[in-house]
Amino acid sequence: ATLAGGCCPGASHNRFAYNEAGQVRIRAGLPIYECNSRCRCGAECPNRVVQRGIRYDLCIFRTGDGRGWGVRTLQRIRKNSFVMEYVGEIITSEEAERRGQVYDRQGATYLFDLDYVEDVYTVDAAHYGNISHFVNHSCDPNLQVYNVFIENLDQRLPRIALFATRPIRAGEELTFDYNMHVDPVDAESTRMDSNFGLVGGSLGGSPRARGRIECKCGAASCRKFLF
Repeated sequence: ATLAGGCCPGASHNRFAYNEAGQVRIRAGLPIYECNSRCRCGAECPNRVVQRGIRYDLCIFRTGDGRGWGVRTLQRIRKNSFVMEYVGEIITSEEAERRGQVYDRQGATYLFDLDYVEDVYTVDAAHYGNISHFVNHSCDPNLQVYNVFIENLDQRLPRIALFATRPIRAGEELTFDYNMHVDPVDAESTRMDSNFGLVGGSLGGSPRARGRIECKCGAASCRKFLF
């Protein structure tokens, strides 16, 4: 397969997402379509990035400022590189609403709305997931969320991939914005409005009042509250 050939479904209709080094080159908000089992290209095709999984050495650590567990990288990460996928159990938004009430009482939540086109499904990383479960929020994050489609092209079920927004030093904590809103850059990207966290809260359109969660990210641009 060649970059010009567009060897996967969707690639010929959407801008090719990666350069030859596997760094994402499209704006956040645009979908990434990777090659899949229907493609004739091999495992090293430059359009197979997220599906290869985590390629960096990462570790879980206990934060010293009351934010619980966190994740740091043990290697330098180049800007725009894929770092990890947000993995969890895919549930309906109705089930997420029910679980969210339980998680609220526990003071933690691991729910991520898959609302790229419509709010039908949610990823719950509370009981099934990977190291992304431990990544903390920051109002000035070094990871950016992208919606990725590989084998499943159902736009209601994107895979959630986290890419580096800037070069990240070895030993630095990894973070993403739990309350991310991507500014529209064109008609395609206006679909993306991913919200992590309190499903059914003010971001989810539910009338139920919720207490605001204080943010402890420490960024100069901190919004003071997560939600």
